[in-house]
Amino acid sequence: MDIDPHIATTIVENIKGVLQHDINFFNTEGRVIASTDPTRIGTDHEAALLAARTGRIVAVDAEHPFAGARDGINVPVMQSDTVIAVVGITGERARVEPFGNVIKKMTEILVRENLEQVSRFDRRMMMTNLTNLLIAPQSDAAPIGYLASTLGVDLERPRIVAVGRLEHGTGGDAGATQDGTYDALDALLGSDAEHLYTIYGGEYRLLLDSAHLNPDEARDLLVRLGDAAARINGRRLAFGMGDTAHTAVEYHRCYQQARTAALWSVFAGDRARTGMADASAAGAMDTAGVGVNVGTAATQVMAYDDMGIGLALCSVPDDTAARFVRNVFGGLTEEEIDEADAVFDAYTRHNGSISRTAEELFLHKNTVQNRLNKITRLTGYNPRELADHTTLAAAFMLRRLISMADSRIR
Repeated sequence: MDIDPHIATTIVENIKGVLQHDINFFNTEGRVIASTDPTRIGTDHEAALLAARTGRIVAVDAEHPFAGARDGINVPVMQSDTVIAVVGITGERARVEPFGNVIKKMTEILVRENLEQVSRFDRRMMMTNLTNLLIAPQSDAAPIGYLASTLGVDLERPRIVAVGRLEHGTGGDAGATQDGTYDALDALLGSDAEHLYTIYGGEYRLLLDSAHLNPDEARDLLVRLGDAAARINGRRLAFGMGDTAHTAVEYHRCYQQARTAALWSVFAGDRARTGMADASAAGAMDTAGVGVNVGTAATQVMAYDDMGIGLALCSVPDDTAARFVRNVFGGLTEEEIDEADAVFDAYTRHNGSISRTAEELFLHKNTVQNRLNKITRLTGYNPRELADHTTLAAAFMLRRLISMADSRIR
């Protein structure tokens, strides 16, 4: 087994923090691959080569000189009774020899930890590649089969497809804490080798083994995962759940459903936080037909079939949605549309009550009346008329979805 020089350098730096002696790390050919003395890197060392071949500590002093060696000791690093490297301590033999067994054990622990970290990283990369290949529009059977075999994954098992997205405007830096979030994924999902999961392009992509989870259990798991990720990232999560994929060819469709539901979940969460939906009741439906499914105070989970009007709105192509919004609000400034949106939404949630709308917005009732009249004058649609109200509600919601264009799924 060859130890990566980067791992060797990390180990040398850790040992150097314990001992005030130069430390050298050798491969099994007796060549220095990491050292606290940069001039030694790349040089050959006969004593280290002997230690690698015999599996015994080899000392260097005036009575035991070796080519390329300085006084000190060279300790073989073992794994499963096999020498995988040699660590050397430079210094007077009598002073450094007592550290031999300690350094041996310490190095073996550090090697094992680093190799486990590399192995974990490699598995995550393979899982990411497999997950991304499965949900791609066109699947490639050869690499999918290879990765599934390497990971020990049974592609014949049905899986619930879910997608998580960080909500907007809630602070935090997801990129800076991705390793911690992966640890949370491992802790919650790693016990079942048939779960596939990755964080890619800002999305939490999960293919959950439905043989061990029904949809309600999957929802509870997503809530726990979202809460853990929110604590790590300092940002709230919203999840979408698609159908269960029973074969490899179904993953792309189910993934598209989950992404769309995640988008609507983010949208519903934004509305809830800004007072545009009744967040006090999970799954409440406002008068515009927007389902707000709040799993907990932190994590939202939206199933594709529970999106209500979102199923229709999220299926509108971007160019068609933009054209519709322009037709309704053409000629208005963004500030005018924002003002109209605020009064329209409060008016809608209070079922047309001018006094309650005015109370919420801290406006005089006449001002609310004037702003509703202004909407009619500028758009040609009267919020007080049911047919016009529907058109305005759709235009305001599509405008908000367009603002999340980077998340739109087509």
